[in-house]
Amino acid sequence: MKKILLLMLFLSMSSSLPAQSVQMGPYTVHVLDDGVYRIEDANDANPAGIVTDDAGNVVRMNNSSDMYLVVGGEKALLIDLSNAVDWDDTATESLRSIVYERAGTRKFFITVTHRHGDHLGMLPAFRDDSRANFWIPATEFRGMDIFPKDRTKFFTENASIDLGGGFVIDSTEVPGHTDHSTILFLRGKNLVFTGDAIGSGSGVWLFNKESFFKYRDGIEHLIAYIENPSNRIDPEKLEIQGGHAWQRGELEKLTGRYVYDMRTLIERIGQGTAESEPMSAPMSFLDTNFKFGTATITWNKKAAEEYAESVRDGSDSSVTGR
Repeated sequence: MKKILLLMLFLSMSSSLPAQSVQMGPYTVHVLDDGVYRIEDANDANPAGIVTDDAGNVVRMNNSSDMYLVVGGEKALLIDLSNAVDWDDTATESLRSIVYERAGTRKFFITVTHRHGDHLGMLPAFRDDSRANFWIPATEFRGMDIFPKDRTKFFTENASIDLGGGFVIDSTEVPGHTDHSTILFLRGKNLVFTGDAIGSGSGVWLFNKESFFKYRDGIEHLIAYIENPSNRIDPEKLEIQGGHAWQRGELEKLTGRYVYDMRTLIERIGQGTAESEPMSAPMSFLDTNFKFGTATITWNKKAAEEYAESVRDGSDSSVTGR
């Protein structure tokens, strides 16, 4: 009898634990919550991030980009479409299997947080698939004729999609990384999918002077959104799921603190007191990482100095507010 009770206790504890991650083709699927999955374009053969040899030399680099699948009672939504995977010829078949096995017979939608190629790469896997419908941010993708006309609905900021069974996705914009980067909250779950809008832990890339001002205002807008009681978000419990989870580095996870650290970092850049270090990126303008707490902004040293000078002498004429 005692053995039976111990077995029942073990089974009960096991059923409450998160399921193990599973691999299919070039993808690894992680369970985040009931009906919520993170799909990364990486596996044991080609892991995410930088791989070095014993001497510290870079052997290869996989800037793995994450997709998120939310399965509601009536509909399922895939957020982002990762890199175009050309290192595994099963990529299309594998991704479709991962998604449709979990979506079942539910109506299936796809959305994309922003227009960069490492979040649109697997669009060809679904563009001609009659089952796939697209729910796309209108302003971010204005002028880009890449989605099927008969299966695409464009939405404006603050639109929502009800997936059924208590799963509702709410949208808002955080410009800067792109002009209309869109982030998506899972209502009532303290969970937000941010693409690259606020970075994924190692730095949000801001490509010119103007993008910094947009991002400064975007962070204020995001904090106001989080603190709006009608949105039912607890900043202390908020979990941020970025577009490149491997970039968290030593951070266990990104939380609401990350957003507030961004605000402080922006203030310190304006004061000229932000901690900084040189960095190397494909774009020469991105030459410096500015840091505070858990937050990093990848921007330009000279532009930051000019901004701090304009704040000090009162000549900053950038327009704040939305």
